[in-house]
Order: sequence, then C-alpha cells, then structure tokens
Amino acid sequence: MALVVNQSAGDLGPIDDLVLGLERVEAAYGADTTFIEATDPSTFETTLRNLANQGTDIIAVTFPPMQDAVVAVAPDFPDARFIHIFGFEGGLDNLVSIGFDYYKGTYLAGILAGALNTTGKVGFVGGVSIPPLNADYNAFVAGSQGQNPGITGEAAFADSFEDPAKGRELGAALYDGGVDIIMTDAAATDLGVIQAAEEKGGYVIGGSVNYFDSPAVIGSVLLYWAEVLHTQVGHALSDDYTPGYVGAGVAEGGVDLVVNPDFLANGPAEMVEIINATLDEIDDARSQIKDGSLEVPFDPEL
Repeated sequence: MALVVNQSAGDLGPIDDLVLGLERVEAAYGADTTFIEATDPSTFETTLRNLANQGTDIIAVTFPPMQDAVVAVAPDFPDARFIHIFGFEGGLDNLVSIGFDYYKGTYLAGILAGALNTTGKVGFVGGVSIPPLNADYNAFVAGSQGQNPGITGEAAFADSFEDPAKGRELGAALYDGGVDIIMTDAAATDLGVIQAAEEKGGYVIGGSVNYFDSPAVIGSVLLYWAEVLHTQVGHALSDDYTPGYVGAGVAEGGVDLVVNPDFLANGPAEMVEIINATLDEIDDARSQIKDGSLEVPFDPEL
C-alpha cells in the first residue's frame, strides 16, 4: 500500500496524522507500506503510474489538487484500488473518494467564537481561497452571528498550506485590526497564526490536537485523518468493497469541534466560564446536524 501526499510531513496536522494512519495500516494488516511526498504537481500522474506498475494494491492520495491525476490513472489499473482523501469524484470502479463537510465543523466553532467574542470581529486564515475553504469561513461567521448578529468576519488566505511565516503575518494583521479569535484552516501555515496569537494576546481555534499545548488555542475542528485512512484501507481489502463517494463529516463522526482540555484547566476564568456555558448549545447544534434538522448552508463565495 502507498500513501502519496501533496504536502510535506511535519505539519503537526493532516499529513502527520495520515502518517500515523499509515502506521496503523501496517500494524493492522501487515501491509508493506510506502510514503511519498509529491509536492510538485507535474509529478502526480507519473508517481501514481509508477506505483501501480510496481503492483501496489492500494494507493491513497490527498486533497483536490491530485484529483485529475488519480482520475487519469485509476482506470488503467483496474486491479489496484485507489483512495482519494478529500476528493470529490466517484464514478470509477476502483476509486473511493472521501469528502469532509468541514464547514459544518467550523459552524460549531463559530458558536464558540461568537460566545467568547468581545470585539465584534472574528477572523479566519485559510490556505487557499477555494470553494470548500470559502464555505468553511462563511459557516464560521454564521455560527458566530448566531450568538451576536452584529459580529463581522474577516478572511485572509496565505496561498499556501505550508508557510508558517505567512500565517504569522496574516494572523498578526488580523489581531491588530481588532479580531480577537481566529479560525485557522491552513495546515502547517496554522503554526504561524498560533505564534501571532501568543505574541498579540489573541486566541485561535485550530485544526489539530497537536496545537493544544499552546495557551492561545481554545480548541480545534478535527478531521480524523488517521481513522479515515485505516477504515478505508480495511474497506478496500474487504469482500464488500464498493467504489464511489463516501461522506466523513459531522454526521458520520469524521469531523468535530473539540475544546482544548488544557485551556479549560488553565485558561482565563471568564473565558472558561463562557465555554462551559456554551457547550450544551454546541452539543445541541451537533445533534441537529446529525439528524438533519439543522442545515448549515454551503456558501462557496467570499
């Protein structure tokens, strides 16, 4: 089995979590595993073809930029099974695409940010302005405005998921502009936003439990990358294998808002009190998303 990622490891976020998932696959199934960082888009298709030609049984790839390559290669190797993590296209007999409604998780984060907000302004730092991330931002602001309709949002995009220095710059500018809480959605770039929060006295809702050692991180909207990879490899190996699109969002348990336990234990008392008073409301919203009674709009426009 091979895992081909289009971002570098060491991000304390999705790629590192997927590496853990690959280790679980090796331990659970005795798999001979390969990990490849393919950060140059011109190599995507060649990399996948080489793996398939070598007889790799299961090939997992990451994120929308690898969409064209996997769709081009998979039909030529019908005996291999492909997994596209954060993909959007099915329709191939040997491809499972996993989609995450992350925007519903950022809506939950917005409820928390709106309850804590003191400046009337919340911020968002994303990796790239593409429809899914734009929807994440809009849902975050909508959740905040459910607490206070007067709250406004400001989004900034780093044009990279691997640029902590840019994240620090954007985060600092947002805090200086009156934002008190930033939602991050930019993988390794998030690390710079957290640094800016620590320097400016701001707060962050991030995307990984690995951020919880920072006193500025209130919580994270998690994607359970390792669990999803492990589950889908098991599915690829099963007699009940079915190709197509698989949702792994809030309703399915693949996305969730988790409050930082260290912040609850050591954060400012007035903020901790507000968080504890808001948890029931967040739980209710989560349950309503799961049963379909709360429909969070997918708004891809800025």
